[in-house]
Amino acid sequence: MRARLVMLTGTLALALWATGCSDDNKGQMPDSGDDAGVHPDPDGGTATDGGTDGGGRGSEFACNVARQEGCAAGESCLFADLPDGGTGSRCFAAECDAVLQNCAQGQRCTYVTEAGATRRRCVEAGAAEEGAPCTLAPTDGGPAYDTCEAGLFCKDARQEDGGTVFSCRKLCHATPTCGGSGECNTVLRLEGTSELPLVCGPPSARCDPFGKDCTSPLSCYPSTSGPVCAGSGTRREGESCDFSNQCAPGSSCVNAGGGLTCRPLCKVGGTPACATGTCRDISGNPGVGACVP
Repeated sequence: MRARLVMLTGTLALALWATGCSDDNKGQMPDSGDDAGVHPDPDGGTATDGGTDGGGRGSEFACNVARQEGCAAGESCLFADLPDGGTGSRCFAAECDAVLQNCAQGQRCTYVTEAGATRRRCVEAGAAEEGAPCTLAPTDGGPAYDTCEAGLFCKDARQEDGGTVFSCRKLCHATPTCGGSGECNTVLRLEGTSELPLVCGPPSARCDPFGKDCTSPLSCYPSTSGPVCAGSGTRREGESCDFSNQCAPGSSCVNAGGGLTCRPLCKVGGTPACATGTCRDISGNPGVGACVP
C-alpha cells in the first residue's frame, strides 16, 4: 500500500508568508506549508497536489484550496485570516476568480482597491507580462489595480542590496498552475480583505527528513516534489492535524482511517523504522514513509 500525500500546495502545504506582500518570511502557513497530509491510498495511486480534505471536520479549514472543493457555485476557496486571529480557508463570493480568469474577453480578474476595501473584480487587462516590472495603474482616486496581464499580480521582492522591485507573478490555487514558474507557495496579504491569495514562488529548499539540513525554526517535511524545509509544528503523535508541518519534526499528517493525525516518519526498508505500525512509502519521496497503524 502506498501513502498518498494530500496537500495544499505541495506535500506540506508550504504557503510562504508574504508579510505586507513581501517574501521575507520563509516559513509556512501556521497550519501547514506544502504538505497537507499523507493519506494511505488503497488503490496504489500516485501523489497529487490535492490540498486538504477541508470542511466537514469542524476545522478552521472549511474548504479545499488546491482542489477548489467545498464551496457553492460562484464562490472561490481561499486561505483567509480568521476573526480569532488564526488562519484557515473559507469560501468567498466575488465577481470573478483571479486564477480561473472568468471575466469577459479583454478583461481580467484581479484584486481592486477602492474606498479602503479590496475585492476581486473584472477590469481592463494590463500589458505587463510574467516577470516584467509593474506598478499600480493611475486611477485619479478611483479603483486601484496593477498593470499586469490576466492571471498575474504585481508582487514586491526584496533584493540583495536591500532595495525592492515589483514584478508580475502568476496567481495560483495549486502548484500545477505554476508550470515552469516554480511552486504555488507564496501567500499575499493585501490590505482591505481577509482573503489570502497565492502566487507562484521559487521552489522550496530540498532536504533530508532524517538529517539536519534545515535551519531553525524550519524542519524537513515530505512534499509532492520531495522533502522540503518548512515551518516546524508542535503537535505530537496521535494528535489531530490538517497539514504535515503542524506536526512535530520527524512526523507527518496521516489519515490512518480515523481522521488526520500526526504519525512518525520512517525510512522504507531502513532506519529509523516504526516502533509500532507499518512503514508505508510516501509517493514522490523516495525512501520516506509514514508509520500507519
